[in-house]
Amino acid sequence: MATQNNLHFDVSTGLKRVLGRELITDDEVAIFELVKNSFDAGADCVHLYFGDDSIVIADNGAGMSYEDLTDKWLFVAYSSKRSSRSPDDFRNLAADRRNYAGSKGIGRFSSDRLGEEVILQSRPKGTPEKVHRLTVDWELFEKDAKERFENVPVHYAEQNGFQLPSELNKFESELKHGTVVSIQRLRRPWPRQRILDLKASLAKLINPFGEQTDGFGIHITAPDEVGEDRRLFTSHAKTEEEPLSKDIVNGQIGNFIFTTLQDKTTFIRVTISGDELYTTLTDRGEVIYKIAEPNPYSHLADADFKCEIYYLNLSAKTTFARRVGLPSVQFGSVFLFRNNFRVFPIGEDGDDWFGFNRRKQQGYARFLGSREVIGRVDVSGSDEDFQEASSRNQGLIETPAVEQLHKAVMEHCLKRLEKYVVPVSWVDKPDANTDDLSRLMTDPGRARVTAAVANLVDNDKVRLIDYSKSLVDLINERSGDFETSLVSLRAIAEKTADVKMIERLDVAERRFDDLKKSEADARRVADKALAVAEAANLRASTAEAEVETERRRAHFLETFVTVDSATILNLHHQVTIYAVDIAQQIENFLIETADQTLISRDTVLKTLEQMAFLNRKVMSVTKFAAKATFKLDSEKIETDLAAFIYDYIEQIARTTGSARLQISVENNHPGIKLRFNPIDASIIVDNIISNARKAKSSSIKFVLTREDKSGLTIHVSDNGRGLASGTNRSRIFEMGYTTTQGSGLGLYHVRQALGEMGGSIEVDENATKGLAFVIKIGAPGKKQ
Repeated sequence: MATQNNLHFDVSTGLKRVLGRELITDDEVAIFELVKNSFDAGADCVHLYFGDDSIVIADNGAGMSYEDLTDKWLFVAYSSKRSSRSPDDFRNLAADRRNYAGSKGIGRFSSDRLGEEVILQSRPKGTPEKVHRLTVDWELFEKDAKERFENVPVHYAEQNGFQLPSELNKFESELKHGTVVSIQRLRRPWPRQRILDLKASLAKLINPFGEQTDGFGIHITAPDEVGEDRRLFTSHAKTEEEPLSKDIVNGQIGNFIFTTLQDKTTFIRVTISGDELYTTLTDRGEVIYKIAEPNPYSHLADADFKCEIYYLNLSAKTTFARRVGLPSVQFGSVFLFRNNFRVFPIGEDGDDWFGFNRRKQQGYARFLGSREVIGRVDVSGSDEDFQEASSRNQGLIETPAVEQLHKAVMEHCLKRLEKYVVPVSWVDKPDANTDDLSRLMTDPGRARVTAAVANLVDNDKVRLIDYSKSLVDLINERSGDFETSLVSLRAIAEKTADVKMIERLDVAERRFDDLKKSEADARRVADKALAVAEAANLRASTAEAEVETERRRAHFLETFVTVDSATILNLHHQVTIYAVDIAQQIENFLIETADQTLISRDTVLKTLEQMAFLNRKVMSVTKFAAKATFKLDSEKIETDLAAFIYDYIEQIARTTGSARLQISVENNHPGIKLRFNPIDASIIVDNIISNARKAKSSSIKFVLTREDKSGLTIHVSDNGRGLASGTNRSRIFEMGYTTTQGSGLGLYHVRQALGEMGGSIEVDENATKGLAFVIKIGAPGKKQ
């Protein structure tokens, strides 16, 4: 029997190359590793210096003692981060710095990727020790592949203080403890563009989503680039603008601040705390809903899971590009942060670690992909749950916790955001260019929001904590979405046990039923009378052929014609219906307030608003009756909306308006066929003209154009007094809001009528005189 002996591994100097350049295959990742070491050491400041043939990474972290250097830093693959922490460390706040960004003990070899020699200076915190200095010449490990690893010498010395480049003198004077890593004899040069690319990556490394940087600042100093930085500042000073941060090398790396985006787009925030999962969805500054439900992800219960994803519509993408200086798709998508440090390359352009793009290919018009969202996912935990691949550029190794992380982001973050964006925003194409809630403040818009919230809470496990009272509320009874909205509101009210809301819904439902019944009765009477009269007219008519000679085909006749009996009957038919509606509104109001000695202004205003709108319809009917070439009834017509509005302004608004107000219109639109109520179109035009007249305008102009691939844009401008001082521009379309002696209903009616047509209105901030509006009406059946 052979003699049995214990053998052991021998390690050659080739290990250095395996753990260095062959494992860390990217220069940026190599610097990331060194910056991570500073973060893990508790530093709140790290300086990156780029010299002619050197890179310096200096921090004010905890530093290392002589024993730390010999027993830990020089101990290959040993990690004090992994061995020194307790099982409870990962349940503590990241600010305590007990969760570490790295824990493999190989980050020190990343310097081999960058240069041939590394000099390390370190002094521990809280001791009077001198600065310890190690010098490692990586080239010595390359001479003989059979040489034992531990036989290659590493030079050690002590010095009185830190030695930094002169450009870092201020930081050096304040540096009582910390670590300085100087990499000499660089393997590749670092020209301006490489440093700028690194800066862009570092801006995403810590926290690109808030003003705070987790108490960790990164500064870049590159003396050779100071001149070009100054030139950029000088050239931009002429335009009174500062250059974009991405174009400047020297200075602190600024993290992209999402505060601006939060007010201009839709975003969702999901957090997990023990057994509960919380979700908040915000749309352009308005909290749409907050919900809580049982946490289905056991491995994430103590992982401090947080996810924040922003939907980028066209307006938000434009804002992003202007602020950051590059398109959002080049910036990246949804980044993953483990223990407050980014896991590379998750979120990079082209990376699909979360599977958003694979899913979008299955339903392009129904799903969100990485090009439409940007955000951040945070987890804290040990390597057992969340371990980065050793190559440092392959994300996380699959574990049960990582599997649940994937599912949580997809099911409770992306899909939740999607279930709001697709039915609420995508069905309204112009909303993609809108950075406020103007298009959702219409009745159809509010109905869509209400339906989205109702669908979400239609689950026994979901608890509705809060929701938007301005968007999720009763809409106007005249809206075509009123009945469906009632169903959604009732589901929400019952879910939240909102007794007052349920009472309001009961009242609104009864009032709506009464209106429908009275209108149906009026329509039957009017239709019967019209039929009898038309039959009589037909019998009395002669066989004389009517020859029509028109200069051009238009929606309205060029001049008034004799009002024949058919037109009179048509006018009577419509006025009867609207008059009965007004009478019913009055009756409802009297019944509802019969026992009240004091009536709230809100109650009175809502009733008067309904009657005022119906009265507007009566006034419009009288204008239409004598000049419209189509049969006027309460149904919609289908025609070219742009041409219709042009004809209405030319043939009716101008001829029936005041001589003191000159009304002009230009139609540069090629045509947009829509089905709409002509009365709504007339109310829009008439109310805007009425407001201009009240503002003492002598002229008002309408310009109809197509500014994008579809839809209609109307620019309206007058030369009147404009908005009164102190006017809240965001409220001028609210019911009853006025700064004059007016009713405060005109612009409200305009917005409501536009809402029924799929349109919106906003103040044109570029107007230099008077008041100007921009009206946008989307083409039907279009999605983003």
